[in-house]
Amino acid sequence: MAVTEALRAEVVANDREVAEIERLQEERRLTLAFGPALEKSYALDFQRRAAAAFRYGSVLVFLLYALLGTGIYVFMPDKDASDWLALYAGVGGVILLAGALSHFRRLDPWFNVYMGLCSFVAVTLSVAVIGVVDDPQAGLLTQATIMYAIVVVYGVVGLRFQHAMLAGWMGGLVGSVLASVMGNGISWEIMLRTYMGSSLLGMFMVYYAERRDREMFLQSRLLQISKWRTERYAHDLDLLSRQDALTGLANRRHFDETLEQEWRRAGRQKSSLAILMIDVDNFKHYNDKLGHPEGDRCLRRVANLLAGHARRPGELVARYGGEEFVMIFPDTDHQQAVNIAEHVLDSVRRALIPQPDGLERWYVTISIGVSSTVPSERMTPSRLLVAADQALYEVKRNGRNSWWYLSPELQAAQTAPAKPANWVV
Repeated sequence: MAVTEALRAEVVANDREVAEIERLQEERRLTLAFGPALEKSYALDFQRRAAAAFRYGSVLVFLLYALLGTGIYVFMPDKDASDWLALYAGVGGVILLAGALSHFRRLDPWFNVYMGLCSFVAVTLSVAVIGVVDDPQAGLLTQATIMYAIVVVYGVVGLRFQHAMLAGWMGGLVGSVLASVMGNGISWEIMLRTYMGSSLLGMFMVYYAERRDREMFLQSRLLQISKWRTERYAHDLDLLSRQDALTGLANRRHFDETLEQEWRRAGRQKSSLAILMIDVDNFKHYNDKLGHPEGDRCLRRVANLLAGHARRPGELVARYGGEEFVMIFPDTDHQQAVNIAEHVLDSVRRALIPQPDGLERWYVTISIGVSSTVPSERMTPSRLLVAADQALYEVKRNGRNSWWYLSPELQAAQTAPAKPANWVV
């Protein structure tokens, strides 16, 4: 029941998600904002993919940043070199730190947080470098550092639009304040052409990239749901092909396959395999008196009782046909099979399913044919099944409401059947 409810809930959730995706695709809004559930799913997926990409992208970012630094250092005046190098190296350290954090997969849900902070610090330090450089030529070169940092933040690290914009503009603001505090001031004309220009371009790039990514995510989710439905339908069809529609037990096909599998396994392990063939006593009388709907309900009640006796791996209860059922018990010898038969008989008796008037018994009973063997080359599963069927016939011939054991070698019964007991309550 719990599995069925969980499956139903998943189907409903998938249907709602498909409806939302189709609505978003039709509206074609500028922001392409998702609902809470879909947005959460997208955020987790985006951060996981972004972290995976930056694990290796961080190495390339650092190498290019180091290469850019060597070109700037050549033209850096000696009096500014140490301060510049300290700030520049700080940005390089931030890149390495962000790359290291991306290797911890447990931090993937926090990618936007730690990457946003690292990007903020990188932009802040890049802009603050202006405050330690007096030489005009070197000052122009430091603008290249700012542009590189902005391009990396918006186009490489994998931040979403709002996080990249927040890190870029806040970093630029704090960096500008630090540069002014350091005493050299800022050329706003150059900043307008470098920092602000690259920021606006970066914002457009990251917005366009995220929108495309969101569209691809929607398509991916539709494909995933379609695949899940296909697999679910295939599973349901396979289940229906192996399940009895009336009782929910295994059907004849499933029983035949399971018997063959358990027979081979028992043969390999040299263990005993038992079969119980079960018939609902006087079921035609029950149907004739109460009608087929009541007869179906009776069969379902008996099926539920039988299913309660097959709980171990490999054990199976199947509807064999009409009012007949069959049970498979691996690793079960003669005496164990007989004990199970007694328990099964007792459970049906105690259920007190009313039997219509016209018989000596007031309640529905069953008859059980029992057989067990250790598979060998001279033995086949069909012979075991025939032995159980013949044992069932002996029970019916001797008054029903009991069990009979018969080995598949058709030897004499090892245990005499109990006299059928007429339960009168």
